Amino acid sequence: MSVVDLRAETRAYGRARLRDLALDAARDVVLDRGWGAVRMGAIATEVGISRQSLHAEFGTKDDLGNALVMRETAEFFEGMRVLLAEHPGDLAAGVAAAAQYMLVVAHDNPLLQTILTLTPANGGDVSLLSLLTIRGEPLIGHAVEVLGEWVGEQWPSANPEDVRLMVESVVRLGLSHILTPTRDARDVAGDLALLACRCLRLPDPD
Repeated sequence: MSVVDLRAETRAYGRARLRDLALDAARDVVLDRGWGAVRMGAIATEVGISRQSLHAEFGTKDDLGNALVMRETAEFFEGMRVLLAEHPGDLAAGVAAAAQYMLVVAHDNPLLQTILTLTPANGGDVSLLSLLTIRGEPLIGHAVEVLGEWVGEQWPSANPEDVRLMVESVVRLGLSHILTPTRDARDVAGDLALLACRCLRLPDPD
């Protein structure tokens, strides 16, 4: 590795470390006092950089929130990939396992539960919640990509429009159940598996 490459790698490492520190600081504030208490200047001071540098790295406060949500959910998507890969050729089992995993992990994640339960009525700020709902395109898009890639690999001859409809329906309904849990995760996962099979005209799960 050349000296130039080494310096570039060092700078990249330092930038990644600063991003993590900033996101860690923002996460702590959200867990303690809610998203409304997050201040860009305070976060910058916490990690030892200027407010301008923090804005240059993340953009607006909403952009910081989006980065926080995406980092928090990154492990969910990796878990989905692993579980789907464990069920080659079995759409129902793969979708059920991935869906149940997402529902359970989301329920157990303290940051997501803080986002989902804090409202203006109890002193919270719904602006971060909108990153999961109204402005949740990056989150939905990532989930659609993970599930869509697996389905495409396992059933390459499936009708693309059927696949699109199935994947988007499963993802959006799964997110809806995360936001408003009213049933047991296993039951919801079973329903999503049934929906997936019927969209692709495969036999219903046993």
